[in-house]
Amino acid sequence: IMVSTGVRVGELTQIKLSNISNDGFRIRIHGKGSKERNVYIGNPDLRAELQHIKWQAKHIEHDGDYLLLNTNRRRLTEQALRRRLRILAQSCNLDTRVTPHRFRHSAATFLIEEGVDIRFVQRLLGHASIATTEIYTHVSDTALMRAINNADTLGKMLSEFT
Repeated sequence: IMVSTGVRVGELTQIKLSNISNDGFRIRIHGKGSKERNVYIGNPDLRAELQHIKWQAKHIEHDGDYLLLNTNRRRLTEQALRRRLRILAQSCNLDTRVTPHRFRHSAATFLIEEGVDIRFVQRLLGHASIATTEIYTHVSDTALMRAINNADTLGKMLSEFT
């Protein structure tokens, strides 16, 4: 969910099943400053998984309506999610530090590199200012260089004259 939507770790741990549409496509997020926004799930497998979790939740006893639960079936805290992520990264022998914010950053960068308008990315991330979203655009220089190399406008122009 974090890579697909760019939600903050605190927003993720606060998602309730009732905030997820029945088709798994839309999640209502309660963001910073008590602002609400909708995020959308583009991946069909993730949508199906969210539908399955909602269906399963009707058949188990748990504390509240939260999507992410701990072993006691209570809401998973931000700290517990961070700890689980760190343990998972260590078990995969990753050399880099994996944090929830890195997933948020990756989501924004992937979208910008795929050509999604920065205003859409701003809305998805829940940024009040476009300037906050612009910090993700410098990473897309790699994509810009790749696009320019592929375009090779001078080479194409010269080949027309030869």
